[in-house]
Amino acid sequence: MFRVSILIAIGLATSALGWIKVPDNYPGRIIGGQDAAPNQFPYQASLRDDTMFHFCGGTIINNCYILSAAHCDVDGTVTKFVVVGSIFKDNGGVTHDAIRVINHPAYNPVTVENDINLIKVSPYITYNAAVQPMPIAAHFAESGQAVVSGWGRLETDGDRPNHLQFLNTEIISFEDCYDRWSDITQSLVIVNSNICTINPDGQGACQGDSGGPLVHNGGLHGVVSWVPTPCGAPRPDVYTRVASYVTWILTNAV
Repeated sequence: MFRVSILIAIGLATSALGWIKVPDNYPGRIIGGQDAAPNQFPYQASLRDDTMFHFCGGTIINNCYILSAAHCDVDGTVTKFVVVGSIFKDNGGVTHDAIRVINHPAYNPVTVENDINLIKVSPYITYNAAVQPMPIAAHFAESGQAVVSGWGRLETDGDRPNHLQFLNTEIISFEDCYDRWSDITQSLVIVNSNICTINPDGQGACQGDSGGPLVHNGGLHGVVSWVPTPCGAPRPDVYTRVASYVTWILTNAV
């Protein structure tokens, strides 16, 4: 039986329903991914706690806001810094203070619906070859090639790389995603505000990738939310669908 890994920031809890909440303070790399080249993902951000420990990813969407996942910082108290502009966790880039965390007001930690948040940073982000915003997608994608990037684990509870990883993946329809998860009894749900990808066995997002970007056709379509456990198992990875939250993002990221 497959379990589900919610790429959550704090706490480790098992459920009689057969899925596990796995903390993101076990970061590492995307399973089956490749090393990112300098400036290949200039929109990628790293969320850090008060010890500068990377626990989640994020996406630069304008010069003062990062888009990420609500489950990364449920209480809005963990995110202290955001680092942008480097493909390495331990050096380079620019560090910004996180001065406000805005979780979606309808975020449900049980079902993981509306798993999206905004992080305001200071000072303003300065753009250059290594730091650029990613436009948010306003339309629903039901198919097509996409890329996910992050510093998530090599495998469930596996190693933690220093080098940013990326994986080319395939978007599937909501109906296909729902069908592929329909035989699993769990509290997590797949709803229209999710977007899913399918990967070959042994590839996919993992702990530490939470909140990171899924990009398709030059637009941000997804935020890493939850994946099968073990990571890389032959089930869809599930993201928050950015197009479902355009009004909320534009209202709050000002």
